[in-house]
Amino acid sequence: MSKLVVLPGEGTGNDLSWSATNALFDDVVVFIRRRVRDQRAAETVTTQAASGYLFLAELPEPVLTEVLTALRDDLPAYVNEVIYPPEATCEMDYPDTFIARAKFLAYLADRSISLRGDGVSSSRGSDQASVVVARTDPGIPLQGRLLYQDDGDVEFLCAPESRADKLARTGSDGSVSLRIGSLQLEVGIITHQVLYARGYCPRESWNASRFDIPDMPPGVVSADPDHPFVPGQPLALDRPEEWLVDHDARSGWLRISSPGNEGRGTLTLIADGIAVGTHAEEIVSVWLHTGP
Repeated sequence: MSKLVVLPGEGTGNDLSWSATNALFDDVVVFIRRRVRDQRAAETVTTQAASGYLFLAELPEPVLTEVLTALRDDLPAYVNEVIYPPEATCEMDYPDTFIARAKFLAYLADRSISLRGDGVSSSRGSDQASVVVARTDPGIPLQGRLLYQDDGDVEFLCAPESRADKLARTGSDGSVSLRIGSLQLEVGIITHQVLYARGYCPRESWNASRFDIPDMPPGVVSADPDHPFVPGQPLALDRPEEWLVDHDARSGWLRISSPGNEGRGTLTLIADGIAVGTHAEEIVSVWLHTGP
């Protein structure tokens, strides 16, 4: 069950909400509790946390401003060093998404400070990315295994010996999602490297098709945003039209492509079983090898 931290926004009814798993919520509560020196405010934090939520607006001043400032300025490093240190992330399948979720709270704290007019906000996330420019470079695909489940779930399990490599490709702020319907490409927030695909693509959405499989040279695809990526804030690639999903049973390849770009562009194999098509500096297709 998710737990909730609610930060004050601009006026009544405009609060900023952050949800997390039990473990991450508890880690954040520890971080906040250590920075609250007022005894009554500390009791408020403890009592609310036991119920699975924190309403930061109920903290008195100057405690509230001190907590928001600490979340903005100190939480990102705390995430890297205490909550998700390197030795822990190497044992996780998707550490990049957990790191980004944790650091999204720092972004919300910055927004809260700005909206309340309590101080100078940082430049972090002042504008959210709305467009990405794709570029390709030579490189080595991320090693792992693409799994397509019968219920439509798509997962990429990084090879254990390649988890450190994936973290290096991701960068310290984790990943953000480029969404194509319910499928998503994970992209390093700092590095801009497209890492792998995951999400949901049910067989009912597939169109039976036959198409030639183009060359897929190994390499790296980067997605450079017009504004910095924000942890926890996905970007939709399939606006305004739904992408097409074609499956070639002979080869086992599933092609998800933007309308008018079926088979168009240059393919790059970015991870085992996953290729990305680019054309005119845009991502125009995702190819998944579903078997056999």
